[in-house]
Amino acid sequence: GRVRFDGQDVTRLTDRQWRGLRGVRISMVFQDPMTYLNPLIKVGRQIADVLRAQARARGQAVPGKAECREEITRLLDDVGIQNPGRVFDSYPHQLSGGMRQRILIAIALSSRPDLLIADEPTTALDVTVQAQVLTLIREIVARKGLTVIMISHDIGAVATIAQRVAVMFKGEVVEQGPTAQILGAPREAYTQQLLAALPDVGTPAEPRAPLTTQPLLRVRGLNKIFGHGDKQVMAAQDIGFDLARGEVLGVVGESGSGKSTMARLVLRLIEADSGEVLFNGQDIRALPPEALRRLRRNLQCVFQNPDSALNPRQMIGDAIGEPLYLQENLRGSRLRAEVEALLDQVHLPRAFRYRYPHELSGGQKQRVCIARALSLRPELMVLDEPTSALDVSVQAKVLDLLAEIRAERGLSYLFISHDLAVVKDIADRVLVMRKGRIVEAGAADQVFNHPREAYTQELIGSARMTSVGAGLARA
Repeated sequence: GRVRFDGQDVTRLTDRQWRGLRGVRISMVFQDPMTYLNPLIKVGRQIADVLRAQARARGQAVPGKAECREEITRLLDDVGIQNPGRVFDSYPHQLSGGMRQRILIAIALSSRPDLLIADEPTTALDVTVQAQVLTLIREIVARKGLTVIMISHDIGAVATIAQRVAVMFKGEVVEQGPTAQILGAPREAYTQQLLAALPDVGTPAEPRAPLTTQPLLRVRGLNKIFGHGDKQVMAAQDIGFDLARGEVLGVVGESGSGKSTMARLVLRLIEADSGEVLFNGQDIRALPPEALRRLRRNLQCVFQNPDSALNPRQMIGDAIGEPLYLQENLRGSRLRAEVEALLDQVHLPRAFRYRYPHELSGGQKQRVCIARALSLRPELMVLDEPTSALDVSVQAKVLDLLAEIRAERGLSYLFISHDLAVVKDIADRVLVMRKGRIVEAGAADQVFNHPREAYTQELIGSARMTSVGAGLARA
């Protein structure tokens, strides 16, 4: 085939000719920022290197240190980073996933390209920042004549920004046309299936029957400060809540609000500075190492990125069976039977025991992570953005699976997400976090239908602004 850019057949360009296009006139934003940011170099220097490389590619004067810092500060401010100076001097691991993604977007926009290819650019962003970034891209399109190809499983984001939509299935474009036509009146069964699977924060949350008030997890006065001196960041401040047996507690908030830090403090993956975490009446923070190791079987976690959570050299059966081997000393036929039963429970073929992670789709890998977390029959599962990397149809299946497992086992979930529609779909109660604090808490129907705090209202308003309905109205 052929690809023509600005009238030029780019399939025939040499590597030298490509250097004048790639990263200069054509920029790209990738999905996983930690794959593309150097963990050993501070953010400011990484962006400065890009600015200097672009200047050389254009045959322009290479900007100096002060000029670079001024331009980088402007770029970071454009993509909604509130403290550009601190971020400039930070390493990637010191920033939240959403902030790292905003840095990639800033880098992509730094050359003022003609074409921006955005591959899942808002996956890791909370709803307020997602709305800001989509608004920013729309403004740049209007002001600079920027052309954007946006690849996404977030149909609301696509509806918000796109004039035209192409729907792909198994490597083929099955339907394409104006946004209002494709998303408002789809012809193809696959497009209809995608739209039917969408959760919607715009519809009222259904009141749920009250669950048992017996607390499984009780958190009081949890505090955590990162950094030293004038570079201290209060990541968690006076966190307190109860989680009942069989309850789903949703945690929402913008990137950097402290959601994941709170989860790691609860699991004692990092040590709190002060506070109390009681699980079944035991203070997790006071347990010695061996007692903590025994307790961990009852507290399991499913992380956002299954690729980071699975060993690429380990077969799926070994990954699921490893906790059973380590904690219960299961081997041979007994271990194999348990692994097969877990694969059945998460609706994966038993033959997947012999596959490696790269042979599975994103949704299948996330199911493997859920199966591994279930292997030790925990009482509490902490789910940190478990559906953010999944398309809407797979997301719906994973949420149905979690609801099914909860009903069968009476599990409690601490469900962390920046996707308010997903939280509304699964949670009984909701905590809203901002700057390390819980600013609002209550039943899901109360928080989503009648939010008290201005920040919660802003979150819900941003989610509605980037919904499919709002995008179609705009189209």
